Amino acid sequence: MGIITGLTPGIHVNTVAIMGLSIFPRLSISPIEFAVIMVGMAVTHTFLDFIPSIFLGVPEEETALSVLPTHQLLIQGRAIEAVKLTAYGSLFGLFFALIFLLPALFLIPVIYKNLHPFILYILIICIIILILREREFRKIFYASIVFLLSGILGIFMFKQRILSTTEVLFPVFVGIFGLSNILFSLKSKSTEIVPQEDFITIRMDRDLLSSTFIGSIGGLIVGILPAMSPSQVGVIMYEIMGTNIRNFILSVSAINTSDAIYSFISLYTINNPRSGVATIIGKIMSINLNTLLLLVGVTSFIAFIATFLHIKIGRIAMRFVKRINYRFLSFLSLMFVLVLVLYFTGLFGLYMAILSTVVGTIPILSGISRTHCMGVLIVPTILYFLGC
Repeated sequence: MGIITGLTPGIHVNTVAIMGLSIFPRLSISPIEFAVIMVGMAVTHTFLDFIPSIFLGVPEEETALSVLPTHQLLIQGRAIEAVKLTAYGSLFGLFFALIFLLPALFLIPVIYKNLHPFILYILIICIIILILREREFRKIFYASIVFLLSGILGIFMFKQRILSTTEVLFPVFVGIFGLSNILFSLKSKSTEIVPQEDFITIRMDRDLLSSTFIGSIGGLIVGILPAMSPSQVGVIMYEIMGTNIRNFILSVSAINTSDAIYSFISLYTINNPRSGVATIIGKIMSINLNTLLLLVGVTSFIAFIATFLHIKIGRIAMRFVKRINYRFLSFLSLMFVLVLVLYFTGLFGLYMAILSTVVGTIPILSGISRTHCMGVLIVPTILYFLGC
């Protein structure tokens, strides 16, 4: 399931988790078995969801920041380097998250408790950094507009009563980060791609270790701060520290995967799951220390399998990338996603998806980062902390 969600544009792992929760009562498996399936899917997804962003330019929100750097490597004939960097970044990010496991059990509750009164101000500072990083006045203006529009969309999303909170997230995020990109992909034609190098060795050097270490710290931040995504934390860390393409890809992939560990720790320590899968698991069973360690063990085991799968599938994609008809593939993806939205969320969900797509196209047209669309979650969170 993680392979399917990772490789299919517009289909997020949280969507499958919600579907799994709805049919769980009819499954003849125990809660812990269901949890293991969900964890295996989520971890595999964090590896393989880089493949569409490398070869097709259709990322999930978590991988949106890596599109330009990985495409630069693709254009240079080094797609396999992008594949290996995201694989090793994810694996080493998980490795450092395991090292931080015991300290995190004690630090997350303390940090969360002490930061809680200041989270509102932290979010505001993060918003300012994200908007000002556009630098040009025109882009700053559009970034502010996109953030406000997505914030209004988020308020409407949580105020409506037709769909539940978990149901409405599907069409909204599919629209912002899936359909908007697929629509613009329809304008693309099959282009000539330079010959790709088959063998590129990734050096186990200080840059790799330091980038993935920092990325794991970023994953910890995502696990604590509400409404902050791996992509946003990646941008902020990039702006503060600065980095090259290689280190940036390593850091973003490390943030993305290490967050899988920290989300379960947050569920156990502060009862505040920071991922959709952790939320689903928290609804069907209580998490004690033994359960947490089991899920962490499953995560570690699956990560090694996912690393192999990621590189293997990346090599297959590299061989066929020149044969892909982008317009036809985009059209099939568009139809597939629309059918899913209509089937699972009805006409109102389709309306939300279209509305979200309009918001999601503004960053593409104006040339700004789509991470500003995360105002859909940040603005309602700020209003919550303001008591509104």
